[in-house]
Amino acid sequence: MKANIKAITLTMSMLVTALTSMAQNNPGVTGQITQAGNKPVEFATVTLLKAKDSTLVKGAIADINGKYEFEQVKQGKYLVAAVSVGMTKAYSQAFEVAGGSIRVPAVSLAAASKTLKGVDVTARKPFVEQKADKMVVNVESSITASGGSAMEVLEKSPTINVDKDGNISMKGKGGVIIMIDGKPTNMTPEDVAELLKSMPATNIDQIELIANPSAKYDAAGNAGIINLKLKKNSSYGTNGNMNVGAAVGKWPRLNGGLNLNHRNEKFNIFGSYNYSHREQQQDLGVYRSIRDSKGFSVYDQFNTMKQTSDYHGGKIGADYFISKGHTIGVMVDLADRGRDFPSNATTKIGNGKMIDSILYTNTNYAGKWRRGAYNVNYRGILDSTGKELNIDLDYARNSDKQFNNIYALSQDVTGKRVLGADTSRNNQPSTIEIKTAKVDYVHPLKNQAKLEAGVKVSFVTTDNDARFDSLRSGNWIPDQNRSNHFIYKENINAAYINFNKQYKKLNVQLGLRGEQTHITGTSTSMQGEENKMVKNDSTYFNLFPSAALTYTLNKSNTLGFSYSRRIERPSYEDLNPFEFYLDRYTKEAGNPNLRPQYSNNFEITHTFKEFLITSLGYSRTKDMMTKILEADVDRTTGDTSIIRYKYMNVASADNFNLNISVPMPITKWWMSFTTVSVSYGKYETVVNNNAVKLASGAFFGRTQQTFTISKDMAAEVTYFYVSPQVTNEGLFRMKSMSSLDLGVSQKVMKGKGSLKLNVADVFKTNYFRGDFENAGKYTSVSSARDSRQVRLTFTYRFGNNNIKAARTRQTGLEAEQNRVKQGGN
Repeated sequence: MKANIKAITLTMSMLVTALTSMAQNNPGVTGQITQAGNKPVEFATVTLLKAKDSTLVKGAIADINGKYEFEQVKQGKYLVAAVSVGMTKAYSQAFEVAGGSIRVPAVSLAAASKTLKGVDVTARKPFVEQKADKMVVNVESSITASGGSAMEVLEKSPTINVDKDGNISMKGKGGVIIMIDGKPTNMTPEDVAELLKSMPATNIDQIELIANPSAKYDAAGNAGIINLKLKKNSSYGTNGNMNVGAAVGKWPRLNGGLNLNHRNEKFNIFGSYNYSHREQQQDLGVYRSIRDSKGFSVYDQFNTMKQTSDYHGGKIGADYFISKGHTIGVMVDLADRGRDFPSNATTKIGNGKMIDSILYTNTNYAGKWRRGAYNVNYRGILDSTGKELNIDLDYARNSDKQFNNIYALSQDVTGKRVLGADTSRNNQPSTIEIKTAKVDYVHPLKNQAKLEAGVKVSFVTTDNDARFDSLRSGNWIPDQNRSNHFIYKENINAAYINFNKQYKKLNVQLGLRGEQTHITGTSTSMQGEENKMVKNDSTYFNLFPSAALTYTLNKSNTLGFSYSRRIERPSYEDLNPFEFYLDRYTKEAGNPNLRPQYSNNFEITHTFKEFLITSLGYSRTKDMMTKILEADVDRTTGDTSIIRYKYMNVASADNFNLNISVPMPITKWWMSFTTVSVSYGKYETVVNNNAVKLASGAFFGRTQQTFTISKDMAAEVTYFYVSPQVTNEGLFRMKSMSSLDLGVSQKVMKGKGSLKLNVADVFKTNYFRGDFENAGKYTSVSSARDSRQVRLTFTYRFGNNNIKAARTRQTGLEAEQNRVKQGGN
């Protein structure tokens, strides 16, 4: 431990010394370009003009913080002009350079407006914007995204794909970390769909797609970070907004929400409440064939699952402005989710030519999930140079109670019982406690440079107690083969340093993060081969470098390069070795021997006139985690026809991807946005002592066409297509998927309200089909959800629309909470 801390300290000290030496002072003219709410205007075009006749002296491009600099300016009187796409040109007051450096007061730009055939049309943000270190999706600009859920918005974002289980991939890579305003989302890739489906899309302002995050962020996440930024308000007073929506497919869905914000000179108080009721059906087909020494057998299963869930989420917080530049805040985030999930499965068993027996399985699942997250935060601007200190203390507790009753009966084709009825039940209470503390410091340097540094400590304890009983002669008998009590403890100590510098047309960002991890996993019920308690204890230390370069070639062309090393740790539940039986022949299992996966990620981007955005990326992942279907043997009966679905470490995975995004105005009233992704994935692993080598290319395309009918009405058409490919999750050979969405929006109540109507998946083509084959065992899966829906949403804004936003804080729980499963299946 001491040696690792010394290594981190020495590494950080050396990096500080090296990077600080790069920041030298060059006298000149500096300033910043801003917009409403004192927000920076990224990459604005800035010109230095002679005050006498406005002739051009020099030109520059502002950086990501809206800051610019003109070096070696001769003595004289000047003024600065600035302009950006969709904004009016603005000028500074005249100033004089007399031998020393000059800082020009901020130049503020306003949104431009145009007249279209007598109708006033205010400039709207493009659907997608490319920034120096990320791609930004402006959700408000999409009509077909409105009225749905956060997940449905995410599915429409460039380079994003969501598979049948809700696993999110970005640019063909899995292992994405989801954040909301820099705060935890309480989900793993398996359960991301359920949480995001509970969040109304009307609450989202922007989605940030960060392919290679800097060292400031936790190193977790193979494919980078997706940050959902919720809507904010931008003087003193009270305001808020409310929304209500309904959707009808095969089953109904409802959602609603209320957001309130009040601000005065000393306090800012904010709160929100969201509710959703969802009913949906999933039809799951699983076809298996096995060829072994006993011959050829077929298991053909069809499962109908009806899911009903109710979600309540509330957040309340307050900021106290101690003095100018110093703020302390508290925040409480609570959520409650109940879920019922009955399913009926029929499995026909035979030799491929005739059916020998039929297995009927009825399952009744119920779950109750609750979360409480608490944050105390301090933010201080320490001096006039912009030195900043942020401190976050966090505590979160998740409780999950799951109940499941399973009834199974086998009959022959005549209806005669083959095997006795098998009835079992299980009770699986679990708790997860997370404690974190982190400190972040920003130190501005000369000549548009800055250093960021920070430390973080986290402690996690999970307690999973799975108890199974079998019904025997009218009595419930404990099933020791299935029951298990698993306790997992984890401690991560991290430190980072990040350097950012603007060299005229070149922006440089370099970072290094060190993380030490100690974990202990104990199974107190399952016994090993020597009748001993199963226990895993390990400690490891890693360094995670990152780099990002952005070079402005000219007004039309910008080049970027980024690199990061990342880690993805197993979720707490997936380390639990207990087995969960879906039916007599199919089960899921945890894996206490799961290792973290590591990836090296490279990306080159090119932006042409903020119009054509192209990126080329490559990543290599070691020990990639994915769920694999493998053969298994029942420990009690010796049955070898069982398959087990569990996470395993793939030996290696390589991914190449090419992404092209084209936001393009066709006419003044027609805006088009098209994104295309081409990727190639290669995977190698071993399943049941048999080598598995798979590779495939993949194509993903999405086009969105938006039509401005009048100042109050617009329409939109969206279509996406995913080609056949090998999936990250499960290594299935997937068949193609597609979807067509239509929508129309109408402003009402003098612009304070809006009505949006849309139809999702018009032709019902958005469903999964795939297969996997290994060691004489073939499995084909088809999964169709209630995807075709008609949705209507009403949103109303009230109060003072110029209220300054509640502070966006990045708590210390991101990486830990993202590994918490939410509410079971």
